[in-house]
Amino acid sequence: MSRIITEVAPGTARAAKRRARWLPFPYLYVVPAVAMFVLFVAYPILWVIGKSLHGSGSSRPNAFVGLNHYWQLFQDPVFWRVLLNMFLWGLITIPVQMVIGGTIAYLIETYTTRSKTFFRVMFFLPVITSVSVVAIVWSQMYAPYYGIIQQYAKLVGIPLTNSPLGDPNLAIYALIVVNVWQWTGFSMIMYVAGLTNIPSELWDAAKIDGARGWQLATRVIVPLLSPVTRSLLLLGVIGTLQTFPIVHLMTEGGPDHASEIFGTYIFKQGFVIGDIGYASALSTLTLIIALALSVIQIVFFGARLSPNRKGFV
Repeated sequence: MSRIITEVAPGTARAAKRRARWLPFPYLYVVPAVAMFVLFVAYPILWVIGKSLHGSGSSRPNAFVGLNHYWQLFQDPVFWRVLLNMFLWGLITIPVQMVIGGTIAYLIETYTTRSKTFFRVMFFLPVITSVSVVAIVWSQMYAPYYGIIQQYAKLVGIPLTNSPLGDPNLAIYALIVVNVWQWTGFSMIMYVAGLTNIPSELWDAAKIDGARGWQLATRVIVPLLSPVTRSLLLLGVIGTLQTFPIVHLMTEGGPDHASEIFGTYIFKQGFVIGDIGYASALSTLTLIIALALSVIQIVFFGARLSPNRKGFV
């Protein structure tokens, strides 16, 4: 035994010395992460903010204009339409996705046994489906005369002569339906994870006390899943402000800006019209709104990992 100790000890001592040499420089371990953050997050944000304070016209392309672009935003009627569309998008999609996703998760975990994996995969499949494929399929479904939505509308006596995507009064709602269909599976899988983490003792105690059906769901399951609900609310707000592909591919913000959102309007101003300053102001304002809503959600609703353990998710 003494021989083994004498053979191992020198190597252990050398390793301890190497660790001791690096102890005065612990911050070197975070340098790669900080460098990546500065390069790909902080610098682009600061660059956009700087561009929002400069002009981008042909006469004075880089002239300092201060807050003129932001003042121009509040005088732009399209901007107010964008705000209304974003409000409707978040107000409808976030709660609907959570309610439908939570209901599906509860039904799967409660009333299925061997087929749990099958149903989880089937409902989560739209989330991982290409946005381009989703846009093409739903555009055909919304098509008048031959689309499947038209066929169902005929059954209730509502023939469609125009696609809902081409109707200024229906375009934003038609896109919301597509978004709900695609992302409800994400809410479902989050609630499935939350349900599987509920201790079986709580289920048994609730059933012994006589909790059944609606009472079990509202008195036991919903409170225990509140951390998941808060996380989905925060992710939903951020995701709403980041929405772009499905709207760009299906309507490009039309008709007549009826389905315009921040993403499509920024894209048009920056890459179609070429007004980088105005597009940067829109991007900066979007960032400010996202940060404000996130802070409000965390402060007023909280974000805990579990009901009994403190920590932000």
